[in-house]
Amino acid sequence: MTRNRSGLPVFLVAAIPVAAVRIGVGFLRFQARRKRGVRSFRATLIQNGMPRDRASILAQSYHDAGSLRRILRGPELPSERA
Repeated sequence: MTRNRSGLPVFLVAAIPVAAVRIGVGFLRFQARRKRGVRSFRATLIQNGMPRDRASILAQSYHDAGSLRRILRGPELPSERA
């Protein structure tokens, strides 16, 4: 028996949901690690004597540095900052 059709469409239909779940799970893990890292960073700053308001500002900057949106958007020009 000969095959007239390629198995590629069937493969794609089967592979896309698996890839989407893997990407989603990876993203959620990244977000959880980022959140724990920011909390730990802020707590360490406060334990070492930094005022809470400054520690919060630095922790927010640390949080923003790991933002996938900002990473994918590219470098921000000084004129774009508000």
